[in-house]
Amino acid sequence: MIHEIHGVRVLDARLSLSLMLEDPEIVTPIGIAVDTEDRVYVLESHTHLPPKDYAGPSFDRIKRFADTNGDGQWNEVMVFADSIIEGLNLAISPAGELHVITSREVWVLYDRDADGISEERRLLVSLEKPEQVYAHAAMLSITFDASGQMYLGRGNTGSAHWVLAGSDGSRVSGYGDGGNILRADADGSNLEIFSTGYWNPFDLKFDSYGRLLVADNDPDSRGPNRLVHAVEGSDFGYKSLFGGSGIHPYLAWNGELPETLPYAVPLGEAPSGLMNTNLTTFPSDYRSQFLCSIWEESRIVRIRFAESGLSVTGDTEVVVEGGTDFRPVAFAADSKGNVYFTDWVMRYYPNHGRGRVWKLSAIDSSHSLAPETAYSPAHEHASVTKWKALREGEVDAAVLKGALQSKDAFERHAAILALGKPESQAILLEARYDPHPAVRMGALLALRRFRLDDGMESAKNFLTDADPEIRRAALIWVGEQGFTPLSPHIRDALSGPGFSVELFETYLETVKMLQPDFINAYQAKAKPNAKQLPRALPRGFLSDFISATDIPGEWRSAALTFLENPSEHRDLLVRMLSEEEDFSRMVDLIRIIVPLSDPKVADALAALAFNPEMHSEVRAEALWALARQPYTEWQEAIALLHSSEEAIAIEAARFLRFRANDPAVKQAMVSVLEDGSSCESEGLRQQLMLAMYEDKGKRPAPIDIPAWLALLEGSGDVSRGRRVFFSTVASCAACHAHAGIGGDLGPDLSHVGKSKDRRGLLSSLLLPSQEVSPEWQGWYITMQDGKRYEGRQIDVGDNDIKLYTQQAGFISVDKKDVKDYGLVEASLMPEGLLDRLTDQEIMDLLAFLENNKEE
Repeated sequence: MIHEIHGVRVLDARLSLSLMLEDPEIVTPIGIAVDTEDRVYVLESHTHLPPKDYAGPSFDRIKRFADTNGDGQWNEVMVFADSIIEGLNLAISPAGELHVITSREVWVLYDRDADGISEERRLLVSLEKPEQVYAHAAMLSITFDASGQMYLGRGNTGSAHWVLAGSDGSRVSGYGDGGNILRADADGSNLEIFSTGYWNPFDLKFDSYGRLLVADNDPDSRGPNRLVHAVEGSDFGYKSLFGGSGIHPYLAWNGELPETLPYAVPLGEAPSGLMNTNLTTFPSDYRSQFLCSIWEESRIVRIRFAESGLSVTGDTEVVVEGGTDFRPVAFAADSKGNVYFTDWVMRYYPNHGRGRVWKLSAIDSSHSLAPETAYSPAHEHASVTKWKALREGEVDAAVLKGALQSKDAFERHAAILALGKPESQAILLEARYDPHPAVRMGALLALRRFRLDDGMESAKNFLTDADPEIRRAALIWVGEQGFTPLSPHIRDALSGPGFSVELFETYLETVKMLQPDFINAYQAKAKPNAKQLPRALPRGFLSDFISATDIPGEWRSAALTFLENPSEHRDLLVRMLSEEEDFSRMVDLIRIIVPLSDPKVADALAALAFNPEMHSEVRAEALWALARQPYTEWQEAIALLHSSEEAIAIEAARFLRFRANDPAVKQAMVSVLEDGSSCESEGLRQQLMLAMYEDKGKRPAPIDIPAWLALLEGSGDVSRGRRVFFSTVASCAACHAHAGIGGDLGPDLSHVGKSKDRRGLLSSLLLPSQEVSPEWQGWYITMQDGKRYEGRQIDVGDNDIKLYTQQAGFISVDKKDVKDYGLVEASLMPEGLLDRLTDQEIMDLLAFLENNKEE
């Protein structure tokens, strides 16, 4: 039987849910912790983007709740601490001391007279730079291991230069790197980076075997959100230097690059809190699992683990779910094995005055887990033992080389760390020339990590390795280290066997990274955010590359898609389009040439579109491109409505949609509708009905997602979907980019199919305001004269306000001329966009967005 309370359902009938507190007794709760006497501490947020008229206090506070009479209810409440700014989470250390992490600091709070109020606090770690940063991209999470060492999660700071200081003056810093997991002693001393490559690691907890698991949110276009197993020196692939999309040849998200590790478990949108179920009295089948709150999806899931090499993998199952007014955040367990968790309630990031705290418990404890204490000594585990033996044991060449050839990335990583030990240096130098590419790759990564020499000679040799993945890793090494003396040699990486687009993209990015302007600007931290630093190819680089006769044709063809200013190469592109014979390269050329509104371009496209001997996909692509050109002979497209090739007929109908009132067009469209077409296409019929009669057919209400899924059941066409995405009808590309083409007012959608399923994609299209991540939150500025601007990335200064808009990019207005500004309640993406499209066009668009293959 499913248990439900206040619209929140427990899907496991063996568990029960109790509401412990709700507003106004608790508002916008975020962090939670339980001490050894089962007193519950809740961090109440009041400083997270409070609206202008917010009635709450001007600081966050920690409330302490206790059940002193044993009736299961909290009858004692005290404000344990206040004067906290942008608090994020709480943790009790093994010594029993309460810690609070804010966006900028870590404090330990003392109640030495045991009166329930903290009268003393000590600063352990502080974020010295940047001076301003969004709270969810700075300091985020805190936990301790059984020995008392402290682990902290730091967000990517939007690529701003950051400096963290420990209590002993130890400092770590970065500029353009990813988020980190940091480690320090219990008193905040000996601060160091433990793991890197995160977006925003919102929570982290140890399992019962001493493995550190981290819930990481995903970049704009590189999903999914993920649970990762963080080990010493691990890199999970993200670097903020390359922007917020997460898409760049130097980046990885699931171990795609050899120096990075894969995630353990994919998670839903906005994972916020973690809990080791061994601390509970849940049923015994919950043993050695985790709970995870999925804030955006209004769910709590159990994570079931399976061993995978020296790490874990797993899957998730929903345990608790609610409606839009259920937003679970953080967990804590008491000594009886009950789980308490906070609930932000509303899908609204600024403080809003709502909140709840819940208790999740086992109904029958007769077949339950015996709860462990939070800092029990770690249990023995074979994979943990093997990791330590590889990392810390005696050096053995055969063992290390064998580990480098393992299919398990964690075993390879342990071997690479072992190669960095002084006693391994001879093995490392020998491994550079090993016949097995995996061993050579391990040597490259160890040399790159530990910098046993200046690295340039080794990197140069690896640029000519027979293995293309080693050559690619060498390019990244050269680029990240700024090895400018190797600039004349990096093209050698394209000379060996193994063509791939990824290798070519990496080569181009390495050329950019070696430009003196970029290196000087990066070293000087010339921009507040590293992602703002321009990285550009030398002028004429690509045109010279394309024209070079000593470079194989496949590499030169690949270069075409990277031309940044095709208008400067119009004549070359038109000539190549007329001479090219490979149909896939012709399609690439059409996609490159389409922004060039020019009569010569239009004539070249028309020659393809109306050539009956040409491949149908080329003709359809040319028709799509021709719609953007100054082409006066558009009547030629009328005859194509009768084409036997569906792609051509549909594209002709879309081409003519806004000319449906022309008598010749109307007659042809009516003829196809009444007499049928050669291709008998339902997609074509829908196009004509929409053009002639604005008839889209019967459709469900936007909120009825199941009915929409049923309506759109069936397959779409990826190529047609791409043409829909970039069409002037759908206008998707006005705000969103895909594969480097399009606008940037909204998130890059190149890999959206990896983070959203069909339901999620359709929901975003139909109900764009239901899910808006904070970095895409809309803002408005209303001027004294009544003019209104809308955009994102607002920056309110002392004298002016800056806002990023679709029409003009960043605008700046004088603050004295501003009447009002604030959050836009709805998404910047307007509703009703699908009203412009036929059902088949929507199916094709979904197929395109779901497709994860490189085109």
